[in-house]
Amino acid sequence: MDGRTKKLEKLKNAVIVVLFLTTILLLNLTWRSEGSGSFRLPNVLDLISPDVWVPDAEEFMVPERSIYGFGDGTFSVSSWNAPDDLETVLSLIRKESGSASFLINEVTPEQYREMFTGYRTLKVSFSYLIPFGEFCDRCGINRSSSFDQVGSFDSFLLSEAAPESFFVEGGGKCWRFISDSEEDVATPVLSTMIRLDPVCYTAGSMFGNENLSLLPLTDSNVLADSSWRSEAASDVEKAGREMAESVFGENFDFVRRITDSVGNVTYMYGYGEKTLTCLKEGIFEYKTETAEGPDPGFYQSLQTAIAFTATHGGWGSDRRKLAYVLQSAKETGSGRNKSYTFEFAQVEGGVLLFAEDGPAITVRVSGSEVDYYRRAVVEANVQTAELRQTADAANVIAGNSHLIHSVLGGNLLAASSDLEFSFVAQKYREASAGYIVSEEALKPVWVITMEGGTKFFFGLYDALPLGFTRK
Repeated sequence: MDGRTKKLEKLKNAVIVVLFLTTILLLNLTWRSEGSGSFRLPNVLDLISPDVWVPDAEEFMVPERSIYGFGDGTFSVSSWNAPDDLETVLSLIRKESGSASFLINEVTPEQYREMFTGYRTLKVSFSYLIPFGEFCDRCGINRSSSFDQVGSFDSFLLSEAAPESFFVEGGGKCWRFISDSEEDVATPVLSTMIRLDPVCYTAGSMFGNENLSLLPLTDSNVLADSSWRSEAASDVEKAGREMAESVFGENFDFVRRITDSVGNVTYMYGYGEKTLTCLKEGIFEYKTETAEGPDPGFYQSLQTAIAFTATHGGWGSDRRKLAYVLQSAKETGSGRNKSYTFEFAQVEGGVLLFAEDGPAITVRVSGSEVDYYRRAVVEANVQTAELRQTADAANVIAGNSHLIHSVLGGNLLAASSDLEFSFVAQKYREASAGYIVSEEALKPVWVITMEGGTKFFFGLYDALPLGFTRK
């Protein structure tokens, strides 16, 4: 080997060493960076800090309501009893799954209608779909391969129509789990159900169609106009900078700050790969490029969303009680492109707060990383008044059917008010009392939810339209 060849070999070796050291340095910087919006090692270290409250995913897996059917066409609805009712049902399923086998049949719509309206029935419902297999594994339910017939679910049912069975509902389908033990699991639970006010009926029985969604016959409430302000109202600029520092971390020195003509501030990293927009109203919106990766599953994605929120605005100061509920959870895509979007609503005095422009907190997780985060949290001073009669929910829907129909886009029926009403009555899904965050105040409203998730807000006592949130 001549001298020139030896020099080339030494040069190549030196280049390899430099490249290796550069790689190590870049990896170190990557792991140290908190500004990627990803749930990485430094975030984990932050989460174990005693100053950061990170609720467990299980704390958000709370059913929305229990429905008690009495077999005579009347129903009661309770949100307060739903967690206890769910645990009662799950304890029965755990016991059966530990010692019995199940035959699983899909229930026809006709069978479901007969069971729901003609027999004493308990239905415990979530407001979102949950992967059934993951739920069983988390809740200690022994499941066989036959359980895989149920992809995602939102409700459990017990009914005296088949007391030796339990039912799982989701996505417009219902499955009957028939235990070979033939033990009556439903009757002991159903016999303890108590009728509560207000009495509810199916929308079909009140509107003259086949809709099984429930409507209260009459209702009363103590909710009153209340004051509110943004959580960042005391110093929006300071809150925005703190949010930016938490999002971009050590990269904050390389972030550009852009202020528009009305006072909104956008922080931008790189060429727009990551942005945080801070609106002057105290709303924060973070975006970054969507990541690809293995699907971590529903629960792990939810925990990632919870942890990200904990270090970017937080869940409040009272670790004994959450002031938020998981209101919506949706999956999109598949495989390495699957994303989970979680929406969290604020709760004040047991009442949900709504806004036309969206929920209090929205988080999208893709490939174990947060690529979208929106926070519009308010501080509320909820007031009550004397108990008074609310507007009749059925009349609220009927009197506003033209508005609802127009928003839902059924323009082909616009020429006939009767057809408009029929369309709306069939699409109706739920009526509940809540608050809407308006410019003037927190206003008590009827929240009318339609098929697909679009929500309409009407004055709780005067039925005046106060907005809607389109899905």
